[in-house]
Amino acid sequence: MSIESRDFPSLLRAHVELQGATITAEELSHVRECYPRCRGKDLWDVREYASVTAVGAREYRVVRGSSTQDVYRSSERGHASAVRSALNELESEEGRTEPLQNSSS
Repeated sequence: MSIESRDFPSLLRAHVELQGATITAEELSHVRECYPRCRGKDLWDVREYASVTAVGAREYRVVRGSSTQDVYRSSERGHASAVRSALNELESEEGRTEPLQNSSS
């Protein structure tokens, strides 16, 4: 089965919800916009950073391999983990080593 670009948002949302989290329309739009720029063969991971919005606060970013470019950011680790798992599952299901096709049409 090939995932067409129009299916990407709904499939990602469904996989995130299966992880017990939600993703807002704004967050989904950000993932859809950033995803094609994060090519690679590595699995997605969650990294913890100091947040720029509040002293002592943490921000969790979903990144691939050694890249510093993220596709998702959250102040809640569980939400970032759900997005990471969803992306890894979607790519695994497709048997791809490159990101899923995702145009902004």
